[in-house]
Amino acid sequence: MENSGGERRVDHATDGQESPRRLLDLLITRLAEPAAVLDESLTIVATNTAFEALVGADDAVVGERLTAVVPSLTRDAVEGNADEPSEYVTVRTGQTPERWTEFGFDRHGTHLLCIGRDVDRDRGVGAAGDRVSLTALQATTQDLLAAETEEAVATRIVETATDVLGLAGATVYLFDSCQNTFCPAGLAGESGDDARTAVDGGADSIIREVFLTGMPATLDSGDRYHPLGEYGVLHTVAGEEPASGREAGGASEYLAGAARTALERVDREATLRERAASYGEQAERLAELEQTLSMVRRVQRVLVDADTVSDIEQGVCAALTESPWLSFAWVGRAGDGGVEPRAWSGPEAGYLEAISLSAGDSHVPPAVETAALDQVTTVDAVAETIRDQHWSRAAISREFQAAISVPLRADGVSYGVLTAYADRPVEWDDSLRSVITELGDSVAMAIRDRERRSLLAADAGVELDLTVTAPDAPLGQLAAALGVTVGCTEVIPVDGTTTRLFVSAPGADGDAVADAVEGVGQVDSLVAVADGDRYELLVEEPTVVGQVVRHGGRLDTASVTAEELTVTVALAADADVRTFVDRLRDSGVAVQLTARRNQTATTRRADGIRGSLETALTDRQLEALRTAYGSGFFEWPRETTGEGVAEMLGVAQPTVNRHLRVAQRKLLALVFDDE
Repeated sequence: MENSGGERRVDHATDGQESPRRLLDLLITRLAEPAAVLDESLTIVATNTAFEALVGADDAVVGERLTAVVPSLTRDAVEGNADEPSEYVTVRTGQTPERWTEFGFDRHGTHLLCIGRDVDRDRGVGAAGDRVSLTALQATTQDLLAAETEEAVATRIVETATDVLGLAGATVYLFDSCQNTFCPAGLAGESGDDARTAVDGGADSIIREVFLTGMPATLDSGDRYHPLGEYGVLHTVAGEEPASGREAGGASEYLAGAARTALERVDREATLRERAASYGEQAERLAELEQTLSMVRRVQRVLVDADTVSDIEQGVCAALTESPWLSFAWVGRAGDGGVEPRAWSGPEAGYLEAISLSAGDSHVPPAVETAALDQVTTVDAVAETIRDQHWSRAAISREFQAAISVPLRADGVSYGVLTAYADRPVEWDDSLRSVITELGDSVAMAIRDRERRSLLAADAGVELDLTVTAPDAPLGQLAAALGVTVGCTEVIPVDGTTTRLFVSAPGADGDAVADAVEGVGQVDSLVAVADGDRYELLVEEPTVVGQVVRHGGRLDTASVTAEELTVTVALAADADVRTFVDRLRDSGVAVQLTARRNQTATTRRADGIRGSLETALTDRQLEALRTAYGSGFFEWPRETTGEGVAEMLGVAQPTVNRHLRVAQRKLLALVFDDE
């Protein structure tokens, strides 16, 4: 098989240990010089292509005897020098033109390592000072195999150049692709003036020329520059009395080949380590993702199964702390200048009592900051703030090392804050923040729905009379422009920012109403729904009546003048009246509670059917039914048509007809199915 250096070796089975034969096979793939491995019978069992080129073989020589491949080389000559690695046997290997080759042998157990190279016949053979010790070359190769960085390879190469090959100096320049420079990573002996600093490799630089062309260069001084592939250039210094061109070139060429092979190996191993690290990070990330998804599934199950607001708050906290990295979670509601805990789970150990939850204090904890700013608050490492903040010291003492707090808000209404603490530092990146934030939105919507369901299903309830001073509100502006008292009979939230209102303006002309609406910026559309004085308005929030419905109330009546608005609101019997009024005030409504009445089951009996109906219908069916009723669709004669209702809803008339038919069938089923 071929390796990256163009050399060939023969694979064979091993027992997994570094046998002499296996080491020899590995060694010849690293040598730039021609090399072969021989068994006891001098049969060639492995070789590289450089050896086959040296002996002039047309076909592969593995399996042939060395003495058959090189007839002038006798068995006695090989065996006589097998135990003298510093000695070489020189024989003729070519007749015309005359060619001579020297062979060196080194015994390793039952195998011999054979290295051959062309020589001038007139050059002396066998002088130890003119030869590279085979043992030293093997040691260098083994050191290069152990090198783990490019710098370590460079250092070993230049040390070999001066200590083993006897060169006057050497430098390895590694190419920095980011800076487009050549940096001296290895330096030994004598070197040029530019050897200790990075070389920019300009157009006239010999280093850049050798690097780009991939061709070695030799100066008149005997200095040589060898390319190291994509990794850089090796510079060797011959000294004042350089060796012969052939010998010096072979030595430095060998070094360059060894360096290039070692650098390729280091690069491959670094790539493998990076991939392993990347795979490890991906596996860790997948595990974290699975934990996060499991947490989301647990919370969603709580939101589906919980019957009351209290069940939701307590269940969500418990679901979060089932995660292996979240140790404590709690839900609080904004109150008088701070946050009041309502539910929690995990080893709290008195943490909520140990810290201040007042908005007036400095260095407030995450939950108070979230309630005040209505935005997500994260702390990646609580320990980093421990010196300045009391809550941080209390958290660290309980192994709370990271925190996140998200607002619970639905349709512009705040239902508190959700705060969780982790038992290790956490980088709250965008993806993790978005997951927790979306969970907070889901929790808020579930709390809103349970509060509304409780209101609709209650046989008894609370009725409130509220007075609001809001001269700039849309209905107040309309009443002022018309000079009449405007009544509101129906409030239908369309989405988070738009509400449909059915209003009456007794005594006002239709044209006057249209002119007055033109001066109210929040009104998007006006539709007259009867021959009398009733109209449908599509308005942008905030509106007082819209906030009343969005905060969990049901509007019974509303009367608006230029100075004030009075409304009667129905709440469930277990509703927190103070929280409801505070929510209105927090949304910017200057509201005053003027009366509170408890409604008995008899008073509320009619509401039982309404509650059941609203539970049975979808939001769109309910919106269509209420819009049709408010617009006079069910009056006789009709005050509006199906086409008019469809126009109000922004849908096709067949869609409205389908919604109304389904809604009427469900209403009749509530009345007649129990008979």
